[in-house]
Amino acid sequence: MSDSGRYVRGVLWDMDGTLINSQPFWDESFRRRCEAAGGTVTAAQVTALEGASIRRTHELIAATGAAPGPDDPAAEAIFTGMAADVEAAVKANPPLVPGAREITQTLLEVGLAQVIVTQSPRPIVEAVAHALGDVFAGLITGDDGLPGKPDRAPYAAGMRLLGLSEDQCVVVEDSATGAASARSNDLRVIQIGGHKHFPADPGLVVVPDLKAVTPHLLLWAEP
Repeated sequence: MSDSGRYVRGVLWDMDGTLINSQPFWDESFRRRCEAAGGTVTAAQVTALEGASIRRTHELIAATGAAPGPDDPAAEAIFTGMAADVEAAVKANPPLVPGAREITQTLLEVGLAQVIVTQSPRPIVEAVAHALGDVFAGLITGDDGLPGKPDRAPYAAGMRLLGLSEDQCVVVEDSATGAASARSNDLRVIQIGGHKHFPADPGLVVVPDLKAVTPHLLLWAEP
């Protein structure tokens, strides 16, 4: 790489859909707990739950009729129960995406700093980090009081945690909202999945799955 290029020193990881697949746990708990509280859950609400921030999840709980509003204690109680359900499920049988343990361990061995940047509650993120061997320098979670993706704040916080600039980091994401958050910080993105979220954006490259992510690919960061 030329001196005018970027020198990658850190990798910022999305979690759900990238390192783990915990969405079925969230979906099942959301439906079960909202219906137990008298709500009516629609397929659209379950779909909207994917990638939702903590605040958005409260809104979806209220939309089912299980709570009078997103700020009502009933909504918080249901969300707390959901988070506990997912945490227990993740601890019992971590739903790691194939290749997650191998690539994060390899990056540790080659000296790249890593951080998880997610909207999930911290106890769940800590459980995932532990399942992956505690290879991360830190965690940015939905409990940190930041605006959710696609706001730029989560990935900006991830860079601050590592003490690195956008020139020194690469993001691995699967969602359009997460990719938008990263790109708003001028971070380069490796997107997991078959469809490029922003076709005209040269700052985003697509790979079919996590097994296709290699240290050499992560060092892609030419301006």
